[in-house]
Amino acid sequence: MRRVLLPLFPFPFHFPSHSLLLLAAAAGCLQIETRVMVHEDGSATVTERVRFSRRLLDLAGERQEELLALLGKEAAGERAKRMGKGVSLVRHELRDAEKASKESLAELSVPDISDLEYVSPWPHLLDYAENNAIAFKLVPLLTCGSSTGEAWAGQVRVEVRAAKPARRRDDKEPAKTYAPSDQQVFRELGPVFREMLGDFKIRLTFETYGPLIPSHGSPGIRNVRAATTWVDLINFSSDNLDSWGGAFLDNEEVMLELLRGDLAGENVAKHVADYVQNETLPVLMARGSGGTRIFFQPSRQLFDRHFKGKMLDYRPWTKDPPVPAEFEKIGWRGAERTRIEASREKK
Repeated sequence: MRRVLLPLFPFPFHFPSHSLLLLAAAAGCLQIETRVMVHEDGSATVTERVRFSRRLLDLAGERQEELLALLGKEAAGERAKRMGKGVSLVRHELRDAEKASKESLAELSVPDISDLEYVSPWPHLLDYAENNAIAFKLVPLLTCGSSTGEAWAGQVRVEVRAAKPARRRDDKEPAKTYAPSDQQVFRELGPVFREMLGDFKIRLTFETYGPLIPSHGSPGIRNVRAATTWVDLINFSSDNLDSWGGAFLDNEEVMLELLRGDLAGENVAKHVADYVQNETLPVLMARGSGGTRIFFQPSRQLFDRHFKGKMLDYRPWTKDPPVPAEFEKIGWRGAERTRIEASREKK
C-alpha cells in the first residue's frame, strides 16, 4: 500500500512531530471547520474550529499534552503567521466539547483577502503532498470574459488557486493498476477505516457580504437561487451519503479508492458529481484542478477603490462602446437598503 485517505486531507496546522501526525491521521477522530468571510472593505475574517475526540486524546497517551498544545493559543498564533501578510489572531478559546472531546475556536483577522494563504481543500491533486497551499486574490472585472460567459464586467471575482502551479490529472496517463493481493488488503482495511472515521469532518467555506453569482468556472454553489452568500470548497464527513442513498463510507468501491489515495477516482467522482442538488453528498473536487473563481457584486468601498472613474466594456456581449462604471447599476446595496429601512422604522 502506498498511502491512505487521512494523511492527504488538509490540516490547518503543522504537527510537532511525525509520530503525532500519524496518530491523528490514523485515528481519524478529529473535526476541522474553517470559514473565510470577506467583508465590504476587502478584508477578511478566518474562523477555525478544530476538535480532537476523546479517543484521539487517549491514543496520545503520555503525549496528550503535546497533542493538546496544537489546540492552544500559541499554536493558533503561529498558524496566523503562515497565512499571509498582516494576518493576526484576534480571539482564541479552548473548550470542552461533546463526548469529552476538546476543541479550539480561533478567529483571525486578514487585512486584505488578496494576501491570504491557506491549506488547500483539493487533496485529489497529484502533487498535493508537496503543493498543499492555496492563495486568494480579489480581482475587479472591467471587461467581460469570453463567449462562454466566464465573467461579466462590473463584478468582483475572488480567485482561489494553488499557491504553486498544481500537477493536474492527465487523461493520457495510464490508470494505476493493483495486484489482486493489494486489492484484498484494501478491502480488509475498509471496515477498519470506516470505524475510525466515525467522528471525522473536514470543511472549508468561503463567504462574502452579498449573494454569490453563478458563472462559468465558479464552483458549484448550493442554494444559489436563494441568493446564498457562501460556498463550500470542501465538505466531507462520516455522515455523508453516496448517490444511491447509502452511507458514503459504506460504499466498498468508493472506500477502495479512498484507501489508495485516489480522491478523484471514477467511483468517488460518480458519487459526488451531483452535490449541488443533493446536500447529503460530500463536496469534493469542487473545481479544484486549476483553482476556482467566485463572483459577487462590489460593495461601496470596493467600488470606490476599483471601479470609480473607470469604464466598463461589455463586449463581446454588446457592440456598444465602454460606459462609465456606476455604483447604482453594478454595486451591492443590501446593507445600504437595510440601514435605510431601519431608519424609516424608527421614525
